[in-house]
Amino acid sequence: MTLIRTVAPAIAELSSDLSVHPEVLITPSGARLHVFQNSVQPVIRIEFVFKGGKWYQPFPGVASLTAKMLKEGTLHHSAKQIADITDFYGASLEVSHGFDRTTVTLYCLSKFLPDLLPLTFEIIEQPSFPQEEFDLLKQRIIQSLAVDKQKNSYLSTETFTTAIYGKGHPYATFTSEEEVAAVQKESLASFHQKAYNYSTAEVFITGDINNQAFSAILEKLNASSSQTLEEPLIAAKALSPRLIIDPTSNQMQAAIRVGKSIIKPTHPDYPALYLLNHTLGGYFGSRLMKNIREEKGYTYGVYSSLSQKEHDSLFSLGTDIKGDKIEETLEEISKELDKLKQEEVTEEELTTVKKHLAGKFLSDHATLFDKMDKYKSNVLLRLPADFYTNLLKEIQSLSADQLKEAAKNYLSEEDFFKVVTGGTPKG
Repeated sequence: MTLIRTVAPAIAELSSDLSVHPEVLITPSGARLHVFQNSVQPVIRIEFVFKGGKWYQPFPGVASLTAKMLKEGTLHHSAKQIADITDFYGASLEVSHGFDRTTVTLYCLSKFLPDLLPLTFEIIEQPSFPQEEFDLLKQRIIQSLAVDKQKNSYLSTETFTTAIYGKGHPYATFTSEEEVAAVQKESLASFHQKAYNYSTAEVFITGDINNQAFSAILEKLNASSSQTLEEPLIAAKALSPRLIIDPTSNQMQAAIRVGKSIIKPTHPDYPALYLLNHTLGGYFGSRLMKNIREEKGYTYGVYSSLSQKEHDSLFSLGTDIKGDKIEETLEEISKELDKLKQEEVTEEELTTVKKHLAGKFLSDHATLFDKMDKYKSNVLLRLPADFYTNLLKEIQSLSADQLKEAAKNYLSEEDFFKVVTGGTPKG
C-alpha cells in the first residue's frame, strides 16, 4: 500500500454509543449507588458525592474550607499519616469541591481496596479539624487570594459572575480575605455534620470491585446522620446587562469577559446553541481564534463556552489581550456575533465543526472513567444517561439555517454583560 501524504485520510463516521448504563441501587437511607463493574484491569475508582458545595454553605468560605480540611487530620490519623498510607499503596485519595457538590474520590488497585476503604470512610466521617492546620490553611488561602487579586483575569471573572448573579450568590466567584479570616472552626464542624451525610449522597463505583468491598460500602451508606441539610432558597440578584470597566494597576494587559445566564441542556434549542458556541469560540479553529488571535494578534487565546451547574447555565466569552486593544477586541467580538446572526455558516465550515465535535465527544468518552464522568455529570444535572449520545446525533442533523436562528435568539448583545479589567481604555 502506497502512502500518499498530500491527501488527508478519510474521517470515519461516528457510530459509537457514548453512554454507559451502570446498575443503580437506592439504599434504605436514601443514598444512590451507581455501579459500573469492569474487571478488564485490576483498578477501581469510588466517588462519594455530597451536597457540600457553595450552594449549601451558611457563610462564605465554609464549604471550601470544610472540604480542604478533611485530609488535614481525623480522630485517628494526622495529615502526614493519611498521605503516607495513601502513598504506600500507590493510591489517590482526593477531595474536590465545587459550586454545588463536594466529592471524595479513592482511586487504587482493587486488591488494596480493603486496606484503603476504612481510611476513606474515616476522612468522610471523622475529620478532627485541627486548629493549627486550620489556621495555616486560612493563611495560605488569604495569601493566594492576595496574589490572585493582582491578576486582571481573576478580577474580570470575579466581576463578571458577580454582575450576573449578584454579590453573595453561590455562583459568583467573589471571595474576600476578610470572609476567609472570619470563618471559625466550629462552623466547619457544623456544616460537615449536615452536608456529609450518606443519606443524601450519590456514590459512583467504576472498575473492578468484589462482593466484600461492595457490601462494606452498602453498610456505610445505610448509616445516616440524624441531621439533614435543607435545600436553600437562593435567588440571583443580577445587575442590568451593561459594559463594566474596571481599571487596575496592570495597564499592559486587559481581561475581557462577555456573556449571560442561558438555557439549560434540557431545552430543545440546546443542541443548536452547543454547535453555535463551538463554531464561535469552542476550539482552536473557531471564528474568534482565527480573527482575534491569528489575524489581529491581540491575544494568545480567546474562547467561548457553555458551563452547566445544577441550578443554572452560563454562556461566557473570554480573553486576555494587549492593554491598548480593548475597543478593537470588543468590536471584533461584536462583528463575529453579528455575522452568526446575519449570515448562514457555509457548508464547509459546518461540516468541519461537526467533525471536530464528533472527535471531541469520542475523546471525552475514550476510557471507562471518562464515560463514568459524563454519566455522573448527567446524574447531578438530572439528565438522561444517553444525553451525550443523543446530543451528538441532534448536532449532526442541524442545518446552517437552524444555527443562524439560534444566534438570533441567544446571542443578542443587548442581553450580555461585558466586563473589561485593566488595560488602557481610550477616551
